[in-house]
Amino acid sequence: MTSQNTAPGCELPAAAVGRPRSEAASRAILDAVLDLVAEHGSIGAITVEAVASRAGSSKATVYRRWPSKEALVAAAVESIKAPPVLDLPHESVRDDLVRLLRGIRTDVSPAERRIMKCIMVESEDNPELARQQERLMTRRRRAGIEAVRYWMDRGELRADLDPALVAAALVSPMLTIMIYGHYPHLRTEDLAERLVDQLLGGIAAG
Repeated sequence: MTSQNTAPGCELPAAAVGRPRSEAASRAILDAVLDLVAEHGSIGAITVEAVASRAGSSKATVYRRWPSKEALVAAAVESIKAPPVLDLPHESVRDDLVRLLRGIRTDVSPAERRIMKCIMVESEDNPELARQQERLMTRRRRAGIEAVRYWMDRGELRADLDPALVAAALVSPMLTIMIYGHYPHLRTEDLAERLVDQLLGGIAAG
């Protein structure tokens, strides 16, 4: 699978903290994981030995960066996503929500789509993989939750909303349609705007 260049400002996910390490080596390891998952269609058959061999590295090098296979797989999947949207202009509630959805990377390749689907399914039976994925997803979710809460505090959204539920109601359809390929007839260039406008019709104040 063709490797993805790390987007500006997006650090490669790593579980270990210590002396600076080679970004090229980390990228090679993550690409090796993605290649192996795409080839096998499962993480069950993947070993750290196989990852190290594919990356031209050593098991010790892999484990210095990630403490487990699950942490490594979660980091590899995280690395093919767009950087999380961390700063919003707060010019309007609609603009903020559209910007959040526009920040989701949707130009995924068929191989990347298969990898994401595979990890989503296997997380259901692998608590450690699910935990590692949740750890990395936390900061992505935070931006949406904080944006909803910001506009609730200013009276632009209803005061009785659950910010996390609203953020999920925005992001989940985008992932379902644009990443996982469901409802292909809804896949349009203005999907982010349409989702926001439809949801705001139900949650806007007044």
